Amino acid sequence: MDMDELKYKVFDDGELVNEVTIKKIKPCIASEGKIRVLMQLDADLEDIIPVLVSKYPPGRVNYIERKNVLTLNIFNRLITIYPSGKISMNKTHDKEEAVKVITNIMNDINTCYSDLEQGNSINYEKLKEKLSKIGPLVIYNCLPQTNCEECGEVTCMAFAMKLLSGDTTLEACLPLNEKSSSDKIKCLRELLGDQIMETVGWKKKNK
Repeated sequence: MDMDELKYKVFDDGELVNEVTIKKIKPCIASEGKIRVLMQLDADLEDIIPVLVSKYPPGRVNYIERKNVLTLNIFNRLITIYPSGKISMNKTHDKEEAVKVITNIMNDINTCYSDLEQGNSINYEKLKEKLSKIGPLVIYNCLPQTNCEECGEVTCMAFAMKLLSGDTTLEACLPLNEKSSSDKIKCLRELLGDQIMETVGWKKKNK
């Protein structure tokens, strides 16, 4: 559908991105009655995208390294982020919802930029090595394997799968909070690394 470009100022003093422009709105082929929104941020994301990969659960991320293009399966939709700052988003109700969702992404982008500037960002080559090894079974092997159901899942394997998709957090596994599980925490930390541990919801870094 033809339309004038719509510019929104999201932040006044964001570290990298502050504005988003809706360039086009098209019918969403994947979901009848919803729209696909094409947007443009006000900064280049070439250096940020590899860092952004670590901010989301591994099961929600598809990163094409040779093109430096990141697709996220979050907020019940696909969001594709390009190095130029172009964004595509499907399964969206209206432009207001699109701006609400992209505000969350822009906040993550600014956080990643700040981390990068301060030298605190994760090295993608190290992250890639870890991501290549992460799956439900290896996570399960680092869990208490009690099938206690306290996390809300019937089995620890079901929990591991939900953890990868971001539908639960490590904090939900109550046995991990016990001192007797220190070896399990060590196993998870070696597998995931501190950044992914934080991404999947582990807050007790000192344990």
